[in-house]
Amino acid sequence: MENKKREIEKLVICLTDNDNVINTFPLKRQDNDDLVIWNFQDEQFEIEIITDREIRTVKHIYKSDTIAESEEEIKHKFSELAFETKMNQLINMEDGFDDADEEEGNESVKYNPYNPKLIRVDTKPFSIRQMNEMIEAGDVDLSPDFQRGFVWNDITRKSRLIESLLLRIPIPVFYFAQDEEGLFQVVDGVQRLTVINSFLKNEFRLKNLEYLSECNGKYFKKQDSRFDSLEDMFVRRIEQTQLFVNVIDPQTPGKVKYDIFKRINTGGKALNGQEIRNCLANARTRNFLHELSESENFLHATRKSISAARMADDELVLRFIAFYLIDHKIVINEYRGGMDELLNDTIEILNGLALDKFKEIRQHFFQAMDNAFYLFGGNAFRKANYVNKSLFLGISRVLCDITPQRLHEKDKDKIAGQMQMEINDNEKFRNALSMATNDARNVKLVYDTVKKIVGE
Repeated sequence: MENKKREIEKLVICLTDNDNVINTFPLKRQDNDDLVIWNFQDEQFEIEIITDREIRTVKHIYKSDTIAESEEEIKHKFSELAFETKMNQLINMEDGFDDADEEEGNESVKYNPYNPKLIRVDTKPFSIRQMNEMIEAGDVDLSPDFQRGFVWNDITRKSRLIESLLLRIPIPVFYFAQDEEGLFQVVDGVQRLTVINSFLKNEFRLKNLEYLSECNGKYFKKQDSRFDSLEDMFVRRIEQTQLFVNVIDPQTPGKVKYDIFKRINTGGKALNGQEIRNCLANARTRNFLHELSESENFLHATRKSISAARMADDELVLRFIAFYLIDHKIVINEYRGGMDELLNDTIEILNGLALDKFKEIRQHFFQAMDNAFYLFGGNAFRKANYVNKSLFLGISRVLCDITPQRLHEKDKDKIAGQMQMEINDNEKFRNALSMATNDARNVKLVYDTVKKIVGE
């Protein structure tokens, strides 16, 4: 994966005019020795912000009288924007993407909040003995994909959790999502449950306990060594301890589940959107996304540059599927904005989709990846060094329906050259790949341009 440092080439700031209307200003970067000049100008507005090269200090601000905010307010907004952009850039770099801005325009469809009456969460008590039996039977998924690697390695921390159980100190509530088959996926609390399950399997000795020093060095219950095991009183105390679990009912609508997951997650790393969708997906859907994102076709076309650590690869695949369903009339809605909502809805659709549709999507996805590599080689889906999500979506949508035989009849060098020319010289196309990329108008512009380039 490329690790070349990337400069911030553009910033989009929102400011208010004298009529109290919020306007969006795309600031263009101009380097001038040790300074960077960010400016925007049209018939009505003008703004210029001068910073150091690291974009840490604002040196000077000039604004036209038509902008209502003071220079100090603009300085604060700009500094916040620059910091947020740098953070997003780092996240994108880790995932293998370029630094395109995915925000949507003000005219994108806004989804209404759900009815609170649709929330269905029940609190259920489970003894640790019962919980452990469910884990061992596979009824509770203790290693969801998004949680792998997020484990406690500190023996003292693990031992103190067990000591809390021995002292009958209540531990925080757990959150599970239950699917249609009655299986549970741990949404919040997987590390604690992993530690408890590990101790009950005699995988570690207690160490550095704060109060129960007599339990130091003890396993839970060694069959061949009672001396190394907890006393029967402590064994029973652990097995009979009640864990309280908030169970999200499978009938709860997907949008509601998604919001609940966002609000309750308290793990070491907050779940991102795709990791939450992984909770919404049933086993068949999760396995399908993994199969496509781990396929040689996808890895070859993307040069293995998309990270799987936080499911960035699965989300890219899901974007293709969402628009495949729209383009091929498998769903009747059209995209009018709201990428997160579209991806959430797509997970719900996949959960109930017929097997023959999975086979159809799989075949077309592989065809899109193979065709993209045939046409563009190592530059597939890239404006420059990194994969661009909008270009991935536009190219894969167009190429998924073209057979290799038909594609080989086209002049691939001409297509690759025309693509690069459009990226370099077509300002509207370039902006659609860089700013407000999830806006419905920009999604359509990219798709239409790619279609024209390929000659479809």
